[in-house]
Amino acid sequence: MPDLMSLSAPAVSSLGPTAGPVRGPRRSRYGVPQVVRAEVIKLRSLRSTKWTMLAVVAGSLLVTFLATHSIERQGRGAFIGFDPTNVSLTGLALGSLAIGVLGVLAITGEYGSGTIRASLAATPRRPLFLAGKAVVVGAVSLAVGEVMTFACFFLGQGILSGHAPTAAIGQPGVLSALVLSGTYLALLGLFGLGLGLIIRNTAGALAAFVGILFLLPLVLQPLAAQGNPGRFTPELILANSVATVVHQAGQLSPATGFLWMVFYCAVTLVAGGLVIAHREA
Repeated sequence: MPDLMSLSAPAVSSLGPTAGPVRGPRRSRYGVPQVVRAEVIKLRSLRSTKWTMLAVVAGSLLVTFLATHSIERQGRGAFIGFDPTNVSLTGLALGSLAIGVLGVLAITGEYGSGTIRASLAATPRRPLFLAGKAVVVGAVSLAVGEVMTFACFFLGQGILSGHAPTAAIGQPGVLSALVLSGTYLALLGLFGLGLGLIIRNTAGALAAFVGILFLLPLVLQPLAAQGNPGRFTPELILANSVATVVHQAGQLSPATGFLWMVFYCAVTLVAGGLVIAHREA
């Protein structure tokens, strides 16, 4: 009778000395590109995004048209210290509101629908989730802000032509004011995102954003004699500092005003990051 051990030995040796354990497929690391792609899909899926963008462009152009068209009725004496760039960017006041609303809805929409739980489950590293959200909101706000800024400028200069002094991109300070204004709108979008992260409620975050932009300067107006603290508010920084070529007395310089807005964004985003890191969804 043959030895069973001798029969099984060749079968075992045929496997070869290099045979090792079978490894499963390598899992891809979930990083920034994946998070950004997911955030783009979520932002595009919001119906409010398209309407907000339409409101940004159409409303801003309308306000610019009305502001520059009214210049025709003014006398020549009104053109002393006249800043045609600043007048043509009057419509950015409405645009700043719409872009801030976009930033708020980008996060509060998830809290309102409950999809924030799925988002945080897919991206358990919450700083990574916040970074992806900020990149997408900032990029969209920057693109829309720059397009809207240049569109308002060219529309305004076309209406002013023949009735009032005009500005050209090649003139000193004009291109800088346009680029800085569009970037400033992107900061307002991130500021709205930070408020949404902190408050987590659409109505509350929108009320806070509108109050800071438009009501706070009115509240601080009686204190103008005590150093004019209203000049540090976001909306007045845009109107009287960043979107200007002719510097206005008592107002911040464009660079200083822009840095103040960067500081406001950093504070709200850091505070929002702490909230989302230490609170349950």
